[in-house]
Amino acid sequence: MGKNKKKGKAAQPPRPATTVTDGIFTLLPAALVLGLRTVAAPCVHADGSVAACTTAGHVLFGLAVAALALALMRLLGADLRTRRSFDLLLVLAGIAIALLPGTTLSLCADAAMPCRAIMRPFARVMGVALVVGALACELTVDHEVPTGRKRR
Repeated sequence: MGKNKKKGKAAQPPRPATTVTDGIFTLLPAALVLGLRTVAAPCVHADGSVAACTTAGHVLFGLAVAALALALMRLLGADLRTRRSFDLLLVLAGIAIALLPGTTLSLCADAAMPCRAIMRPFARVMGVALVVGALACELTVDHEVPTGRKRR
């Protein structure tokens, strides 16, 4: 008789290996989350009232947590297509983080306030670093390994 064929799950392609670049890239959104809670936190008035930049701080923190979740899912991700999707989403999150504070999200009016002096430049630098890191992972690390087969 013939060979027994297993029924059930289809053969899945092997998961791409996690590289050092992937691990380092995951630390970038973690540093963004940590920085938005410590160094680049929204302004606090002496009387305890809410500053104009509080909303910007909350939105940036939410985007940073989303970027961290995407980076972790990318690190633990399945196949190459999924990683590329996460890279694209991280590029979009980085653009939003870099461009929103001071444009769409209002900050305090005084230029000496910490939100204008620290939060906005921090968000811009980290957003650009997130975009560059996601593009670097997309362009350099995640290449398909050739199988040696000829295309038909």
